[in-house]
Amino acid sequence: MHPAPSVIIFSVLSGLGFGFMAYLALGVLPLRGTWAFWTWGLGYAFAVGGLIASATHLGNPQRALKAFSQWRSSWLSREAWAAVLALFALAPIALGDWLGFGVPFVWRGLAAALALPP
Repeated sequence: MHPAPSVIIFSVLSGLGFGFMAYLALGVLPLRGTWAFWTWGLGYAFAVGGLIASATHLGNPQRALKAFSQWRSSWLSREAWAAVLALFALAPIALGDWLGFGVPFVWRGLAAALALPP
């Protein structure tokens, strides 16, 4: 088996990013202020970088847009939508840690669960 480099980069970066953000969402590492901004930013950079590597594997940018529209029949499309949903669910937690307002633990648990693989 010889996977393309973009698939390896996607797997490593997105797994690292989403796993790291799930860890942060659960509040295991208490973060506040500037430290939270940069730590969450690192997690987002890894996750989004992996997703961009996945899109480059498709070759043509139009295929990436088409991949999102085929959610009923394509596992890749459902995975892409789940990744976007997880990124949006994690955003209030990242902002809460950065700006210092509380986010309910139920939301943190839900967002962490969305960030983990099925």
